[in-house]
Amino acid sequence: MRKYQREMVENYPSVKKVYDAIAGSRRLGSERTVENYASAIRLFTKFLGFSNPETALKAMLTGEVNAEEKIDAFIDYALDELGKSHGSARSYAFGVKKWLNINGVKVNWAKIEMPSSNIKREEDRAPTKEDLKKLIFHASSSRDRAFIYVASSSGLRIGTLLSLKVGDVNFNYPDVASITVERKSGRKFGSNRSGLAGSIFVTFITPEAKEALKQYLAEREAKGEQLTPDSPLITDVYYKGDFMNVEPYEAVWSRLLQRAGLAEKSQRWHKLHIHTLRKYFRSNCIGVDASYRERWMGHKGLYLDASYFKAEENLHIAEYRKAIPYLTIYAIPTEEKKLKAEMLLNFAKLQGYGDDQLRKLEDILARSKDMDEAITEFRRLKDEAKSVNGNHIIAKGEPELMRRLNEG
Repeated sequence: MRKYQREMVENYPSVKKVYDAIAGSRRLGSERTVENYASAIRLFTKFLGFSNPETALKAMLTGEVNAEEKIDAFIDYALDELGKSHGSARSYAFGVKKWLNINGVKVNWAKIEMPSSNIKREEDRAPTKEDLKKLIFHASSSRDRAFIYVASSSGLRIGTLLSLKVGDVNFNYPDVASITVERKSGRKFGSNRSGLAGSIFVTFITPEAKEALKQYLAEREAKGEQLTPDSPLITDVYYKGDFMNVEPYEAVWSRLLQRAGLAEKSQRWHKLHIHTLRKYFRSNCIGVDASYRERWMGHKGLYLDASYFKAEENLHIAEYRKAIPYLTIYAIPTEEKKLKAEMLLNFAKLQGYGDDQLRKLEDILARSKDMDEAITEFRRLKDEAKSVNGNHIIAKGEPELMRRLNEG
């Protein structure tokens, strides 16, 4: 939770009641909703001319301030003077409504015309793979690279991703990794009043995301952090093992957009705001049964219990694997190796390599475990070609001299 909203919950009993009603132990709703409502309460309090919510609430309870009239005026103030969108003004009105209702201020809400929610000023879009490549290239840490890979291939909300622990990730699949999200405070889960909603949802990440995440965790251990299953999956850059809040990471994202040249704004938001990584996931789950995709995204009413997921695990994995080629940001390794091999052979031909050397290069490419090994061998071959001088070969260093002598 952001600092000033958290302070409002801690310092003002009437706001604490709102928190308990939304994200308390009985409800386990989203703290992000509480943040939005706390912002609305603070703005409304300032609009009324009071220094704190408790004083403003007392004035409305005693009739000193006509709450109904002031709320109606507040909506116009938000729209006309602050220039807020209809959606934002509507959200403010609902936040104030929740606060007043739960603290006993009676208002005839039927007389108050709420802003319509169908006017949208802000525009966003799903990032393309080229956008994500730019962001990864300009990311200043392995943490931010891992974040982009994981968020774009899992469909997780930012608040949920930042609340995960290392133990929530299962790396024990041959290709992908799975992430289990349990119902708890601060994570957006649907209502379970019907008794049909489960306590978890499970999503997956692509092989490249899995590798990026493993590298990030290994780097943290190399820097001296003691990782346990309870350690935060995403932490600060100081290797202290602290959980991150949404607000600081949104600032990280904003700076990253600036460096990548992707900081175009609609109105107040960036068109590629951080939640568009979730939009990327949804639009690239191509060929996947929609019901599975919605479960992976943790949408309302599609949660499971652990035993039910275990029975369906193979079906989930098989369905997710259909989307891997579309979710993967860079070419999958076999395609990448094939492309680089073709480029290397073409380059060798342009350099005037003979048929024997080209056949040798093809053999190197076929047996090399990866392109780095192949390129190293290729450079050695290239040096050999340049070092031939009549009937003599120039050996570079004593080890190569001994090898040449042994070869005759």
